[in-house]
Amino acid sequence: MIPEDERHETVLRLYPIFKEEVYRRRDQMMRWTAIGAGSLVGILSIILLVPAAHSLSATSRLLLACATLLLAVTYMGIIWQHHTRHQQAKQQLIKIEQTLGLFGELPSHHDSALYPEDWQNEWTRDRSLLQYLSILTLLTGLVLVAILRPAQ
Repeated sequence: MIPEDERHETVLRLYPIFKEEVYRRRDQMMRWTAIGAGSLVGILSIILLVPAAHSLSATSRLLLACATLLLAVTYMGIIWQHHTRHQQAKQQLIKIEQTLGLFGELPSHHDSALYPEDWQNEWTRDRSLLQYLSILTLLTGLVLVAILRPAQ
């Protein structure tokens, strides 16, 4: 059995690591959304602005549509993975905060907790993944419409 003071020291050392991981994963989700959105906007711009893109054969259009879809799904998968890891790190961070007593009443703070009680469950209401994936889905749809529309 690990002595109490050693266990407390371990928890104190883990706290900043998990806190940084939570922020880093959120940053990565935003970064990959921006990269994916930029890539899709770039493809859309090329398709709409380059005259030769309108004269592609049906097979070429289909291949380009499949490649665009594959690119978008890859970005979405990367974002989903970061979101899953973000949630795992957040859950561990909350457990560490509970162990440190940050949600319990502190006598020096007029019998109130250092952290609000709802912070323990706030992560379950996080809708950022839906926002990130919606942005990429909408842009993918626009690109696919531009690729597959008949030449004029």
